[in-house]
Amino acid sequence: MRRALKPQELHDVVQFITKGPKAPAASLARIVEAKRISLAENLRRFGEEAVAAKVESLSAVDIDSIHALGMKIAFTGTPHLKAFCLAAVQTVEGKARPLARKRRRAAT
Repeated sequence: MRRALKPQELHDVVQFITKGPKAPAASLARIVEAKRISLAENLRRFGEEAVAAKVESLSAVDIDSIHALGMKIAFTGTPHLKAFCLAAVQTVEGKARPLARKRRRAAT
């Protein structure tokens, strides 16, 4: 089960929504870190341990690129979380391929 946002996380989201790239740098950095953590967790649930480990060390620019590509994939009808994972595999490995698992393992 997903947890509720902490007050600082909620503040960061509001800053990003209202100010976009002009939000405070600290807020933007925390948002990128949240994207990175979420992406790595979902990659592991799809059986992509090696890709998840590499994602944890990618730059903020690379994480944002993965999310942009993931949105393009999602617009083809692929569920969002799966689309982001497919984008991560493509970015990290240099070519697209199916994920190791067709369905995510249950969250633990």
